[in-house]
Amino acid sequence: MAKQQIHGLEQRLGNAEIALGKLISKPGNDTKVLHTKVNAILNRYRVSEYITFKVVQKITYKKVYNSCGRPSADRPYRRVKQIDLRLEFQRLLAEIQIAYTLAGWRLFVTNALTSRLTLEQAVLYYREQWQPEMGFHRFKRGQLPALPIYFQDETRIRGLMFLLTIALRVFTLIEFVVRRQLLQQSKSLAGLYDGNPKRSTTRPTAERLLDAFSGITMYFHRDGSCEITLLNDLQKQILTLMEMPQSLYTFPHLVPT
Repeated sequence: MAKQQIHGLEQRLGNAEIALGKLISKPGNDTKVLHTKVNAILNRYRVSEYITFKVVQKITYKKVYNSCGRPSADRPYRRVKQIDLRLEFQRLLAEIQIAYTLAGWRLFVTNALTSRLTLEQAVLYYREQWQPEMGFHRFKRGQLPALPIYFQDETRIRGLMFLLTIALRVFTLIEFVVRRQLLQQSKSLAGLYDGNPKRSTTRPTAERLLDAFSGITMYFHRDGSCEITLLNDLQKQILTLMEMPQSLYTFPHLVPT
């Protein structure tokens, strides 16, 4: 993690310096506009804490003659104000060194007593912290939205959250099983991304896995018979990775289309 963070910071610093170098060649003549452009670059690459800059302004008054022709001593002229800007920037080496020193470290906060939860246990239990955060995201703006809640009765609210929690466990279990299978088989799964069928991943989300089954349709005929869409290769592969039988979509009383 420390190596990744250091490499990422160095890459962002380099990209920011390249962008700032382009401004040096064409700084313009408006100090406020130049400051805005520089700050936008530093914020875009998230390096405003590690690069300092200053804009040097030089004002001169250029002599411009009122008429064409060869200038003479008594020829009338006027002075035109001319603003030249120069951009200077440099790295803040002390701040960068602090960032390198802190790279790889994480801050853990808990209200559990040390007698109940040691430092090693806290790190172990929260090592994959993005996983619970992803579950909270599903409750907030994902496929299992708990908000907004229109119920007034607390019993109904508890019931809704109970059902959503069960669904969240199913989502989490699907992801865990499929990713474990792909890791054990040293394989990746392709075909989950619309518009880019060759793109593959070893860590598919439950949403994309379930979305792959959205095209399945069950038809009920007037004579009482029914039929179901045949599974494609991707769907069969997902069911295998989920350790689920294909017979789920081939019931004995159904006739595949």
